[in-house]
Amino acid sequence: MKFLIFLLGLVVVFFLAFLASNNRRHIKIKPMLIMLVIQLILTYLLLNTEVGLILIRGVSNLFGKLLEYAADGVNFVFGGLANKGAMVFFLNVLLPIVFISVLIGILQHFRILPFIIRYIGFVLSKINGLGKLESYNAVASAIVGQSEVFITVKKQLGRIPPPRLYTLCASAMSTVSMSIVSVML
Repeated sequence: MKFLIFLLGLVVVFFLAFLASNNRRHIKIKPMLIMLVIQLILTYLLLNTEVGLILIRGVSNLFGKLLEYAADGVNFVFGGLANKGAMVFFLNVLLPIVFISVLIGILQHFRILPFIIRYIGFVLSKINGLGKLESYNAVASAIVGQSEVFITVKKQLGRIPPPRLYTLCASAMSTVSMSIVSVML
């Protein structure tokens, strides 16, 4: 049943994208199929092998620790401001985003993050045949998340034509969708 839902979901998404396209003749099927096969292979390897599970746990623990540091910093600066047990959006959501954004800015400044993302994006663009900026954005979205991805391409945003900008935004939003799905699983 899971596979049937998976296939039905793929067909519906591809059909809706086809309907929304303003240039159906130039839809590149081959890169989509290549990326779908790679995604299925990576999904299998990451979720069904011990090495994959160790890798996922390691990345999860790293980001969990970063969010822990963010919470400690917010508590240090604003401790006692919120009522105990109350979920305050500003303190619990927005300030950790600021912390992660600053961390991304530091990694950007020292050219660590762009090097990693650019290399993975370059390899991805060679595999799927799409543009380097789109591949870079997809990798950056997966690494830093949708809310911070545009920090990594802020210098290019003013020069990007609207159709490419839409592609970047849709790609970034897809990481939000997948993060929601992974939390649900």
